[in-house]
Amino acid sequence: MVTKRDAAKQDVGVEEELLQASDCCGNGCTHCILDNKPRPSKRVLLAGKRNVILSYTKFRLLRRESLDGQVLQLHFGHAAEQGTDTEDSVLDIPPGHHVMLRVGSLLRPYSPYWSDFQAREFRILVKLQQEGPMSRHLAAVRPNDLLEFRGPIGQYVHDPMEAKCIYILAQGVAIAPTLPLVRQVLENEEDMSRLWHLVCARDLQHVYFREELLEFAQFWNYRSCLYLPHQQCESAACKEAGHCDPECPNLRRSLRYRETAKVSRLDASGLTTHSNPSIAGQRVVIVAGDSNFQRNMALIATQSIGVDPAHVYLL
Repeated sequence: MVTKRDAAKQDVGVEEELLQASDCCGNGCTHCILDNKPRPSKRVLLAGKRNVILSYTKFRLLRRESLDGQVLQLHFGHAAEQGTDTEDSVLDIPPGHHVMLRVGSLLRPYSPYWSDFQAREFRILVKLQQEGPMSRHLAAVRPNDLLEFRGPIGQYVHDPMEAKCIYILAQGVAIAPTLPLVRQVLENEEDMSRLWHLVCARDLQHVYFREELLEFAQFWNYRSCLYLPHQQCESAACKEAGHCDPECPNLRRSLRYRETAKVSRLDASGLTTHSNPSIAGQRVVIVAGDSNFQRNMALIATQSIGVDPAHVYLL
């Protein structure tokens, strides 16, 4: 008799055999699907169920919201085929992993910021790029449209049994996939890891998920800082300077309780200010952003706070 767990393990072998060079999107992803084959997690194996996203699977767009004309929040739900038993399937996308969207010959990776294991739903944040082929397609999708996704792809695994000092550096919309990384630490009362969430955005208007960051700030082991190099208010002095002064009263009034902001870019000296050698624990750095941001921040982290390159993870 073949158990559900045995079936799940068989699915792994089938999926690995089906992987081809055409499964790579060609965008130079840090975690290429060819190197990080989608496979069931321990959570799925323990549940004795099948992860529906291990192969390209249709998901229905349930809700679409435009944040500022350039950024979309998209909510997808698994579109089960008629007659398929959905009781034996789940959706497992571990924190720090992404999924691949396929539209015809176009392939693009996206990192969910929320997913539901049982309901088989997930949400992504998408920044539309001018002249981008996939951006043009996503700009036109509407609720009930079907799209194909595959995953999860990635390497990051957090061990809650070992307390760490985790520095999460996020750029723009890439803050979205860092949220599950924070939640998995804060929601585990036995996890003694400390978190520094350093968010780089153009200005306050472009800091996404501010409410979530404020909720995180209630926890003893979480600290955040916003880096806003282009923040500018309507005062004459700030307009003349091209950005707000660090002590600008208008900026201070715009900040919420427990929000900290700096009118500058995050650099080596800025990262060093968040390093506290007296706090025990392995140093881990997680960088989410475009390739230039990832490369620069990884270099800064290894040089300024002495993080082992093996403990620097790029999303």
